[in-house]
Amino acid sequence: MEFNTVKRERDFLRVFGTEAESYLQGQLSQDVEGLSDGESRFSFLLQPSGKVDAWLRVTCSGENEYLLDVDKGYGDLVAARLKRFLLRTDCIIETSKHFLFTEIESCEMRKDFSDCYIVPYSWFDFKFTDYIFTKGELPEGFEFDTGANWDEVRIKAGIPKMGKEIDDSTIPASLGIVDSSVSFTKGCYTGQELVARVDSRKGGTPYRLVKISGASDVAADQRYISKNDEKIGTVTSQVVTGDGFFALGFLKRGVESPTEAQVINDDLEEKNVLVMPLEA
Repeated sequence: MEFNTVKRERDFLRVFGTEAESYLQGQLSQDVEGLSDGESRFSFLLQPSGKVDAWLRVTCSGENEYLLDVDKGYGDLVAARLKRFLLRTDCIIETSKHFLFTEIESCEMRKDFSDCYIVPYSWFDFKFTDYIFTKGELPEGFEFDTGANWDEVRIKAGIPKMGKEIDDSTIPASLGIVDSSVSFTKGCYTGQELVARVDSRKGGTPYRLVKISGASDVAADQRYISKNDEKIGTVTSQVVTGDGFFALGFLKRGVESPTEAQVINDDLEEKNVLVMPLEA
């Protein structure tokens, strides 16, 4: 079988100590206490206001030991945020060196590599298997595609990225990933009130994350989404391939999708696109 595997750049943090589990349980939106050894879940790390500090993944690596990984360049932010409320708690947070490879469109386990966490997961219609290696040298027989473009894959799949779709003004529910990143059955955690309040009402958030696609003549310099000469959203990530133009962006509340619209760049050039919900 031919595999399409790409190397990804992520920052890793090791969190350990006799109170690591209870501390993370009160800081992350996911149920850390429910994780078994080697199990992973996506989670928000929120501000007290409920807006997003970071979106990350937590993996249980042993009793009261956890591995956090986040988009490259945001590890220090996560560490500083977690240490902010770390008072007289036996929990150590330190940077860690790991290597992440993602296998695309196949969740078949290759083999049980040593010194490696193997994490299969689905994202809407996409299937992935992540290999998190704890050592610098790859095992014999492990191959990856040096030309693969993870950014293209994540845009097509609808996976948000720190610094693109996520910043410190982001409301978790606007990203469309609350179901995979929040536990509504665990106890209290920092920022919980806003998440629960938005979940309990039907109006949603002012903007929501959507997919955008168009012909290959649409350049990757778009800024806004427009319909009937009205600005209805913004473009946050975009890529042009041989298959066409693909992007992620935020669509204004009240505008249904899928819908035909236009994207506009700084030169006010308009190109026709299709705006779709993340699950499309």
